[in-house]
Amino acid sequence: MPERELPLSVRSLLQQWLLAVVLVFVVVALAGGYLTYDGYVTEPETVVEQRNNGTWTVESGFEHSALVQRETDVFQSGTRLQNRSLYFTTVTPDLDVNYTIANSNTDGRSATGSVDLSLVIRAAEERDGREVVYWETREQLETLDAVDIEAGTEESTAVSVDVPEVVNRTQTIQQELGSSPGNIEILIRAETTIEGAVGSETFTDTRTDRLRISPSGSVYRVTPTVEDQQSYPATTQVTRQVEPPALSLYGGPMLLLIGLTGVAALVFADREGKLAITERERERKRYRAARTDFDEWISTVEIPAAGERTVARAETLPDLVDVAIDSERAVLEDGDRYAVLVDDVMYTYTAPADETVSEEIDDPDDRTPQGNDESEGTDRSDTRESPETGESVLEERDNGDPVDE
Repeated sequence: MPERELPLSVRSLLQQWLLAVVLVFVVVALAGGYLTYDGYVTEPETVVEQRNNGTWTVESGFEHSALVQRETDVFQSGTRLQNRSLYFTTVTPDLDVNYTIANSNTDGRSATGSVDLSLVIRAAEERDGREVVYWETREQLETLDAVDIEAGTEESTAVSVDVPEVVNRTQTIQQELGSSPGNIEILIRAETTIEGAVGSETFTDTRTDRLRISPSGSVYRVTPTVEDQQSYPATTQVTRQVEPPALSLYGGPMLLLIGLTGVAALVFADREGKLAITERERERKRYRAARTDFDEWISTVEIPAAGERTVARAETLPDLVDVAIDSERAVLEDGDRYAVLVDDVMYTYTAPADETVSEEIDDPDDRTPQGNDESEGTDRSDTRESPETGESVLEERDNGDPVDE
């Protein structure tokens, strides 16, 4: 009989769940087939992407300073104070303002800019979430018209404001109007328009920046408010094919192969009897399960000879354990032999032999052919089990003659 390739536990599990395992492999094969079809047969997906061809960036800002016009203990005459949040009206009456616009272009192209700088005096306030201007006067300070700004450079324009004179003008307007609703604001306003190009696209940036002058007694505060740096990317549409994922390209065929191989192997093994379990194996399996379950009742010792005791055989190990439990005795184990001694009775059970051992014993190749006996008169021996003791007894016979008991 050929040696079985799969252990008994594996064959038992596969026999119990064969259909479920086959279905699992079928599902794996179907999934692998779908992924393989998607990766190798289906037309590749195309997507349209925006590709950046370059960027044009515009930035603007104010810088301010004031020259100390008279000597003081803390400031020397002729000292220039720069970008301070507060200036002194009597010491630094003239505020010098420098407004710059910068152009940055990845294509290296220049930009064209126009700037309108003006001094604005007005009375305004916020009402219901919107700005209300009660009155406004505007004075043109400086104008830049269509100035070329090289990439990576900046263009600036400078103006100067006599703060005390502006304060006096504001007070005169209020006196003329006879009232002063809202809040008085003094602003240097820069209205800027810049045009630039990147690739084949042209952009226009329009911004309004302000520098607020807030007089308060003998000082005035300066607060710039400028728009953020603005970038304009130039893009083109590019169509490309999306490569199938690695799961479809490599995982799909692998899953398909595993699924088909698993189904074929299980069907072949089942048809060829590779999964079959013999009755002897089933008995041996039941015996091993019982041996584990009743381990606490079993002691491994050498079983004594039956002697004058009556020998009774149990069909299964659980039957023998029942006898031991009822009689409050231990089950004695000696190899594959088990016994329970109860007074003058010996209850016995012999475990079924393992099939591999039985095959070695029953192998016809290990037997001596009858025609090869060295002598027909040679004594032979037979074994039988004594009905009194349950042990094997060696009987001799001569030339095939029956032996009398």
